Amino acid sequence: MGRRRLMTAVAILLLAAMAAYIVARRGELGYLQRLSINVLLATLACQLLAHLMWNQAMLVPLRQHVRLGYWELFAVRSGGLLASYVVPVAGNVGVRLAYLRRRGLRYPDFVWATTVSSVLGLLAAAMLGMLALGALWAVAGPPPPLVAGLAAAVLTLGLAGVASLRWLPAFAGHPRFRSQRWVAVVSRHEMTLRVVAQVLAASIGRHLFSFISFGLLYQELAGGRTQFLTGGLVYAITSPMRIVMVTPGNLGIIEWIVGAVGTLLAFDLTTGLVVALVFRAMSLAGQGVGLLMGAALVGVRGSAA
Repeated sequence: MGRRRLMTAVAILLLAAMAAYIVARRGELGYLQRLSINVLLATLACQLLAHLMWNQAMLVPLRQHVRLGYWELFAVRSGGLLASYVVPVAGNVGVRLAYLRRRGLRYPDFVWATTVSSVLGLLAAAMLGMLALGALWAVAGPPPPLVAGLAAAVLTLGLAGVASLRWLPAFAGHPRFRSQRWVAVVSRHEMTLRVVAQVLAASIGRHLFSFISFGLLYQELAGGRTQFLTGGLVYAITSPMRIVMVTPGNLGIIEWIVGAVGTLLAFDLTTGLVVALVFRAMSLAGQGVGLLMGAALVGVRGSAA
């Protein structure tokens, strides 16, 4: 309880600091008029597609252990997302785990499937980031060394995660660890090429649509022919912060980090904060649209049956 209150207090402080910063520079916000309804609708559509792809990326490894419907998981994930704004980490994971365990999924299998989708998702974002970095290098010249280093670090983290998942079951199967029940369960998992290909393809789709969302928002607000790629690169570099929850929904954390990384690429901090806030709003709206769409489809199928 004390930890939860501390996280909530940190989120409130970060949001208050953000509000104070933006209000103090409200004279700079005239460029918000550039944010057209078409761009907002395009961002919403991209976020809807991103959530659909994300759901598929999580569904594939889970189906190795439990029978689960696509929209069933989408509804559970939506509940977990809302819970994460109340209880960081435990809220999201707790909702999904509580439901899936009633469906017969064991805790080690849940952890394995979640880790597989998260690690391959990180690798997918890193791959897009490196492609954007290369394209920017070709168009606008060498990027700042720190930006190149951050992109390389995200790629290294993703590759290391995949290598660890490939190596971990074999390590857990060593005779020395057979007496440990938890380790013995891990040894039964494996990273098949089919699962890796399906999860990675869905993850690339998910991050590509979010990459496009960031690119559109930065291009609209900052202008310039390279701002689309640059904005997408900011998303790719900051993608690890969407895995580890610190505050409820990572409120404040993501916004400030996006703003800080954007300043390394010549964006002003205010623009970065606004882009992160709009992206969060469109992401939540996209999740909501997906939930309504799923409910409608399930309802039609149910009535037809």
